[in-house]
Amino acid sequence: MINLCGECTFYDIKGSTRWGNEHYCEKEGKFYPPTRSACRNFIKRENKDGYQRAGADCYITTIVCTIMGYQDNCELLQTLRNFREKYLKLDKSFWPILQEYDQVGPIISKKILDDNDSKIAAMEILKNFLIPCVKQIKENNFEQAIEIYKKMVLLLKLKYGLLGIPINLEASTPIEDLGKGRTRIQNQFI
Repeated sequence: MINLCGECTFYDIKGSTRWGNEHYCEKEGKFYPPTRSACRNFIKRENKDGYQRAGADCYITTIVCTIMGYQDNCELLQTLRNFREKYLKLDKSFWPILQEYDQVGPIISKKILDDNDSKIAAMEILKNFLIPCVKQIKENNFEQAIEIYKKMVLLLKLKYGLLGIPINLEASTPIEDLGKGRTRIQNQFI
């Protein structure tokens, strides 16, 4: 399946047009027709039932991998997705972690993308958090992996001035959506 510019979160479909149907791409800084094949920065725009979605399942990880040029089915993403599905979701005590992620993950991801040094930020997240987290998962040190994740989220919230975001642990998120970065986003934080 081919991705098109018109389906991308960076494509300003509501903004002014050029040449009749070309809209502005916020990531590339150029105008493109909506039917143009999307570039490597593509992130699917999808609004469904008040949720906003990244286009893949591990939102921060997906953004980092996109910036670094990794494939959506790379080992890093697959390991973290598998950990979420086969460990975190199966234990209700981890659901608050997933709910927080659903509410703050998309906001952090947008901040990473908008960062003037997004490539450096992505490399730091990858080196300091994601690779060590995957290493711990592979060694079955699940509690260590969770601690690395929590530290990553806390430091990213601090870096991007998001410590004051209220987290609603009473939000009713369907189990299949937990930890996938689907959330009802409050616009003041984006």
